[in-house]
Amino acid sequence: MPLTACALRIQLPHTLNEGTFMATPDWDSARAQFPTLQKKIYLNSCSLGLLSRRSRDALNKYMDLWEEKGAAAWYVEWFAEMEDLREQFARLINASADEIAIMPSISATLAAISSSIDLQEGDQLVTGELDFPTVAHGFHAKARSGVETTVVRSDDRVMVSPEQFEQAISERTRLVATSRVYFTSGYIQDISTICDAAHNAGAIAFVDDYQATGQVPIDVQEVEADVLVSGGLKWLLGGPGITYMYVRRDLIPELEPSITGWFGHRDQFAFNPHEMVYKDSAGRFETGTPSVSAMYTGAEGLRIVNELGADAIRQRTSELTSRLVSSLRERGFDLRVPPDDEHHASITMIELDNPGPVVDRLAERDIIVDFRPGALRASPYFYNTQEDIDIFVDALTELTRK
Repeated sequence: MPLTACALRIQLPHTLNEGTFMATPDWDSARAQFPTLQKKIYLNSCSLGLLSRRSRDALNKYMDLWEEKGAAAWYVEWFAEMEDLREQFARLINASADEIAIMPSISATLAAISSSIDLQEGDQLVTGELDFPTVAHGFHAKARSGVETTVVRSDDRVMVSPEQFEQAISERTRLVATSRVYFTSGYIQDISTICDAAHNAGAIAFVDDYQATGQVPIDVQEVEADVLVSGGLKWLLGGPGITYMYVRRDLIPELEPSITGWFGHRDQFAFNPHEMVYKDSAGRFETGTPSVSAMYTGAEGLRIVNELGADAIRQRTSELTSRLVSSLRERGFDLRVPPDDEHHASITMIELDNPGPVVDRLAERDIIVDFRPGALRASPYFYNTQEDIDIFVDALTELTRK
């Protein structure tokens, strides 16, 4: 793509072209892409990433195509957007597009993979106490078939060590599913060691990367995950309704999901009801028509992240998070966070007995954060500033020290 065309399209002066970026992006220009920040201090990207001008424009483009072309938009425009979406996510995690499935939710990805395994009575599924509970919920639903779910407990509410996972995994284990970043503490897992432990038992290693992809770099070739899932809702800036599932290429032929649909068929437009022939790619895990509007916003969010670069985003976000943690500690707040910056993603848990009303009062000041039981949750991202951090800490101190 020529420099002039790219610059006009993305409006980021330091972006050279798609796939190339300056070592230090222009963060002010990146921030300007998010209108919400003109009126609010937004420290809640771990719940929902902000809408960019580019994603809004992409959504308008989708609606224009729908209005102008009707069903014809499917064949010329929308399928091409779906393939570009695969390419964008594959690029971010160092995979190939044919290893990427486009799915509606993480729950759907887990259901598809679980339905590909011939689970028998006495088989074991393993997850962690700090993982997002949709994983455990999906596992517990297998109990009616005699399948056992082991939820590995945390000793400190911050992490579950790889050694604890290794002790829980047995010769009966068929699937190990855990997060690379815990939504309750921001702890960055040693996911490679857990994947190795799963493989040593002959189990599939399933990585929930929703709270990591975009803010913490990932190379699926290095971590050796069998399945890695993420989505547009949070750090990938695509909004709800779109998730991405990587499945290791040499594993794909071994998995034939019983939860399937016409998008998983090798020749879906033959409309043949007499047989199910799976796609050779990760597309075999797809079911029905995806949310096309979410594809458009999701693709633009991924482009922004790819253009800025995951390494640069990690450095920027880590600096802001470090400032947040040190400022909170100086004010005497109790934190539920990892012990060092290396293992700390953006999510910062501030322990409060009753955080809900505090979150509401901050919102009255146009400071947006979130809470979970017993803690207020703040999560800076690349579009935040040091001033955002300082204003938030001052306001929180005032509201909780009265």
